[in-house]
Amino acid sequence: MIIPGILIAVLTFPGVIVHELSHQLFCRICRIPVYEVKYFQIANPCGYVLHEATDDPAKNFLISMGPFFINSIAGMLIALPAAIDFIYFGSLQTLQPVNLLLNLLLAWLGFSILMHAFPSKGDAESLTQTILKNPSISMPTKVIVAPFIGLVYVGSFGSIIWLDAVYAAAMAAVGPMLLMLFL
Repeated sequence: MIIPGILIAVLTFPGVIVHELSHQLFCRICRIPVYEVKYFQIANPCGYVLHEATDDPAKNFLISMGPFFINSIAGMLIALPAAIDFIYFGSLQTLQPVNLLLNLLLAWLGFSILMHAFPSKGDAESLTQTILKNPSISMPTKVIVAPFIGLVYVGSFGSIIWLDAVYAAAMAAVGPMLLMLFL
């Protein structure tokens, strides 16, 4: 049974909202005019940010990759308390009902945000045009940026086989453990 993308987006709507907020935030940081924002809708696409085009590769990179960085960090931090309780207590069943409910809410919210970390195929195509195919961009810059663009393409196509959900689950579980090592 194939679950439609709209249903997934409805179940993980906080991630769509944070994704679009990330695009808008980086437009504002880069001083790129934003014409229209739809944080969430029950249609395809589920959200979007229409902004002025830019030929500046650095600005394009930040605007396109913003959701990956923001959603990944925010999702891991939100899932952190639930992961800590699970790691220390070994099971969420040992928690008081209020704590269990709060941990389940934080885990869902973190997972939802992580699920929408990958930028779109359109973002990858834009980065390819303004950076990889741009003759004025230095080869070292292209070498540094190419893996990010590849990651976006893999994430975009991988959503067909639930790669976005695998990424979200891994980062919600493993990410907080890594954060705890550094804290």
